[in-house]
Amino acid sequence: MKIKNKRGDIPITILVIGILAICTLTIFSFYTSSSKVKSGFDSVGIVNRAVIEMQKISLYSELGFSETEIESIFDIKPEADGKRRYISFVRGGISVNHFLR
Repeated sequence: MKIKNKRGDIPITILVIGILAICTLTIFSFYTSSSKVKSGFDSVGIVNRAVIEMQKISLYSELGFSETEIESIFDIKPEADGKRRYISFVRGGISVNHFLR
């Protein structure tokens, strides 16, 4: 088989290599962005943990535990002015302070 137009092969080869490079960069971009998005959902987990801890605290108070026992079990801290109390949760770079009534 004899090739008639050798000049046409070079642009087509460059086009194919360019398309492959763009597809590779696109796949790499999706991979890196999906890992960033998954790590961003850790904040949802810490908020859910705070809600569960609050439910545990209300259960302990309904079971008849004293306030001092509940404070020691759940590491409840008073605010600087002493008016409110809070529980602190930290995961990764996210910190959640949940204030109690």
